[in-house]
Amino acid sequence: MTTMENSISIIIASSGRVEKIRRLLDSLCRVHGRAQIRHDIVIANNATNEVVAASVKALTEEYDGRDGVRCWQVPEPIAGKCRAQNKTIPLTAGNLIALMDDDVEVLPEWLAAIDSFFKHKPHDVMQGAILMRPEDQQKTDLLAALYRYRTMDFVNYGAPAGADLKTLTGGNMAVRREVFDATGLFDERLGPGGHGISEDVEFAKRVLQAGKRIGWEPKAAVYNELDPARLCEEEFRRRHEAQGRSRLAYKNSSYFSIVPNILRSICRFGWYSIFGNVRKKYRAKGRYYHYRAMLDEKAKTKSGIQA
Repeated sequence: MTTMENSISIIIASSGRVEKIRRLLDSLCRVHGRAQIRHDIVIANNATNEVVAASVKALTEEYDGRDGVRCWQVPEPIAGKCRAQNKTIPLTAGNLIALMDDDVEVLPEWLAAIDSFFKHKPHDVMQGAILMRPEDQQKTDLLAALYRYRTMDFVNYGAPAGADLKTLTGGNMAVRREVFDATGLFDERLGPGGHGISEDVEFAKRVLQAGKRIGWEPKAAVYNELDPARLCEEEFRRRHEAQGRSRLAYKNSSYFSIVPNILRSICRFGWYSIFGNVRKKYRAKGRYYHYRAMLDEKAKTKSGIQA
């Protein structure tokens, strides 16, 4: 716990979605404490298209200096969210590193809540809330699809501030800079541009293994858009396959654990299909995709070694 003045470097990982970045930057211009809390905003610019990358750079220049806040970018043209974040983190100066995706919007209390959390809580890493926009809460068809597929991240533990957590969701979190000295940076095999997912979960495991603490701060909240394009069978399959490949990369599961889990998921899928529990049916289906992707990846790796 510390009462020292914080300096917060806000890193926004982006593949170049300019209009979403603009929406996020606009929300950051409205946060409480903007003039009092030292912070800067940096886009980890992972746009692989030169024209798009230039548009992202131009956007940071447009917002740079507003209310005395620096806004800048670090280009990383090779695809990989973790690669872009890892390149950016050493170039920042804040004693706190706030990390978020480019498709969220911060609530007005977000910045002040992060500052207060690290002044008054003993934790080393903070997980902020990821909430559904009020207008999206009225879209019953999309809510039904979200219940079925769970292909978007919304995080609200309903616990008091400072509750200890065992995992992280990377769309909205903050880290004391010295944590990276103990854990290393993000695993570049994982996340978008890599195997596609789980870079935050894997990082959380290393945080805990290093004896550090992860804490919950509901006031450091962002809105995540309920995107219809991500609530479908194809995205469901893609997400769970990506999760399987990612988990294999850092867990290196054996055939002896993968094959029984595939068989178990098939049995459970059949059972819940008959008895009509939609959520459990899709959970079993997701686990099937997960372990099948693990098995495929394992076979490819073995073939590559033999070749």
